[in-house]
Amino acid sequence: MGEGGFGMALHPKTILVVDDDELVVSLVEADLRQAGFTVLTAPNGKEALTMVLREPVDIIVSDISMPEMNGLEFCERIRQSPEHVDIPFIFLTAHGGAGERIRGLRSGADEYLVKPIDTTDLVARVEILYDRIRRKRSVSTLKGNLRDVGLCEVLQLFELSRKNGVLHLDAPTGRGELAVADGALVNAAWNDLEGEDAVFQMFTLQGGEFRFQPKAVSPGNVAQPISFMLMEMARLTDELATVEGHIPASETPLILRGPFDGEDADAQSVYRALTEGCSNLAAVQRALRISDVRLRLAIGKLVEGGCVAARSASSAGEAGDQAKATGGKPAKLLVAFTDESVLSRCMSLLGDVGSRPMQRSGLSDFSRVTVSSQVYDVVCLRGEKRFSFMWELALRTSEGAIFLLKTDADKEHAAFFSARAACLGKPVVRVCLAASLRSSTGVQVITRPEDMLRALSVLRPAAR
Repeated sequence: MGEGGFGMALHPKTILVVDDDELVVSLVEADLRQAGFTVLTAPNGKEALTMVLREPVDIIVSDISMPEMNGLEFCERIRQSPEHVDIPFIFLTAHGGAGERIRGLRSGADEYLVKPIDTTDLVARVEILYDRIRRKRSVSTLKGNLRDVGLCEVLQLFELSRKNGVLHLDAPTGRGELAVADGALVNAAWNDLEGEDAVFQMFTLQGGEFRFQPKAVSPGNVAQPISFMLMEMARLTDELATVEGHIPASETPLILRGPFDGEDADAQSVYRALTEGCSNLAAVQRALRISDVRLRLAIGKLVEGGCVAARSASSAGEAGDQAKATGGKPAKLLVAFTDESVLSRCMSLLGDVGSRPMQRSGLSDFSRVTVSSQVYDVVCLRGEKRFSFMWELALRTSEGAIFLLKTDADKEHAAFFSARAACLGKPVVRVCLAASLRSSTGVQVITRPEDMLRALSVLRPAAR
């Protein structure tokens, strides 16, 4: 397996810089090397073409006006080679006219920068392009790590390409298999879960190895399109956010407070398990063999309806009293993140988490916090593009969102997130918790709780 668990070729991440201006080459080379790239250089397209044919290159950064073979011809020759057609290509040029730009893009370039260039901007673009090709190679080789490419993204590829075979998953929390036929899910198993519950549980994985085995498969225990299962998981997660303040911890003892006569099948099953002797959520899950998201949603409804309560303390009631004391219904806030450590720091800056510590369900984290007497129900979701099917639904029912950036590579995801939020009429504050970005334009740098309060005031005027 290659770098980062992606199944890539075992070579350093390599950038080829092509320019006849030695000063430009030295400046670009220095910054790219500092960012962790191996850099090859060539003074013209002819020598660069020979270099590409001789050794692996991940991204090409090239001037246009050069002797012997200019950048346009060099790019066209690369695009004509089946082996190298997908190499990302960035043009550098002293001419910023529309005609020159159109010629560059028509020749097959991915990016176009006008000299004098901002090398920090160039490095950021290179990092974004490298991340794209790394994820693409992971999926195309059909093995990798879920830290780098999400299960949802892998399955969407299978649906589009109508794959037939079995996806094997090996994570710290267990092992499982997903069988697909003609791009549709037909069978699933995760530890002791089977069918749709196994699928829902595997959707929550954020790490672990995956490997696809092409083979003929027989009908099994799922028989649903992948897109349907993705939307169903998104629906369950969004519904779960409405009752998360009522969900006790897994080992907290539970008691029955009243009868349940609702029509929700999962709530009925959970209530019955409690009447038959299950004392907490962990015991209910062992008895019913049900996925986390369905179990938590069911118990949330039962506690909210007054049918079940935690034996040790009525934390849901305390949270409700706190909400009344601080102005009524809690405001729903979405926090989008790309790094777990940054999320933890953000939650500590948000304020008093009170009786509702962070709880995890699926791809989401939930908490209730009090900031300057305002109560917030905070829903935390991965903010990368591939999780848009999850966070778009949460955005619709939120008052606004915070997007946490750790590195410049997160800016592409933040821009996409903000654009989708604008379409829904939802305000977004982009936040960085340290001076880790090359440019903080449009980003609030937050280091103190007071800074976080100011950021929240943009999302909810009542918090001012």
